[in-house]
Amino acid sequence: MTSANRELLEQKVKPALTAFLAQRGLQLSEQKTVLTHIQAGFDFLGHTVRKDGDKLLISPAKSKVARVRRKIGELIQAAGGLSQEALLRQLNPLLRGWANYYRNGASTRTFAKLDYYVYRQLQRWMHRRHPSQSKAWKQQKYFTAAGDKGAFSVRLGSKTGANRVLALYRVASTQIERHLKVRGTANPYDPKDTEYFQKRRCLAWRVRWSRRTPTTVPAA
Repeated sequence: MTSANRELLEQKVKPALTAFLAQRGLQLSEQKTVLTHIQAGFDFLGHTVRKDGDKLLISPAKSKVARVRRKIGELIQAAGGLSQEALLRQLNPLLRGWANYYRNGASTRTFAKLDYYVYRQLQRWMHRRHPSQSKAWKQQKYFTAAGDKGAFSVRLGSKTGANRVLALYRVASTQIERHLKVRGTANPYDPKDTEYFQKRRCLAWRVRWSRRTPTTVPAA
């Protein structure tokens, strides 16, 4: 909820919202409720929402970025005995799932930074495995299966003889897709708008299915 000033929020808006929720058996959580200026921003469902001039920005919350970086670092650190394929099969679902969750906001810069962090962590993993090998040898072994793009990748064999390549999912390759704005006059509690919100849900499911991309590609 927004208001022209803090006093109106505290004295009018918040009590009205509390009463609205109470009629539906719900309760406003004081621990999760904050009154703040929109330019200062606030965190909601893992996103930071703030206004920069006339533009509303929704980006991954810093705490969530730090959390996924820590999880990635711990995963790679613990993978000293894993094969490259096994490591990729653990990393890719984590990276793709995180990117898909944040693909609707201003995430381009965050995605690029996360890709660089993963690259640096994989470099360390590679050097720990082969401390006596040259940098060129390591790059050739771990970063050439997908072609000349320098992707962390491995060639997979199959019983049919057709080789395939498993490559690291690049978070920055995730297409940014803005949320469809809700029609200003639509009310989810008004029966006349039931069909409108059903159509929105169907569209959301179609978008989710379209995001499913294969983790392997045919080898060149």
